[in-house]
Amino acid sequence: MTTQTQAPAAPRIGSEKLVKLTEPAGRKMKQLMQRDGYATGALRLKVVGGGCAGLEYKMDFITDPPTAKDILIESQGVRVLVDVKSALYVSGSEVDFQD
Repeated sequence: MTTQTQAPAAPRIGSEKLVKLTEPAGRKMKQLMQRDGYATGALRLKVVGGGCAGLEYKMDFITDPPTAKDILIESQGVRVLVDVKSALYVSGSEVDFQD
């Protein structure tokens, strides 16, 4: 009996029309990712049920590989992952950073 291991499915490739980082946000994300050991990882944006308005928006750094349910966007040199369900809520968003 032979077992075959399938490679994980690749994520969909998206554009900055879905989510875009401003230059200051990209600079800060890269700085934080480097500092915290996520330099080769990605920023995951996710929308989940909960919170006062019924939705909670979350951002986390991850090193897990993207899945077939993810959309991968490259913005300001940062890999951003958004799952398909969350994409409905964040479409057209811009992430900014100010000191």
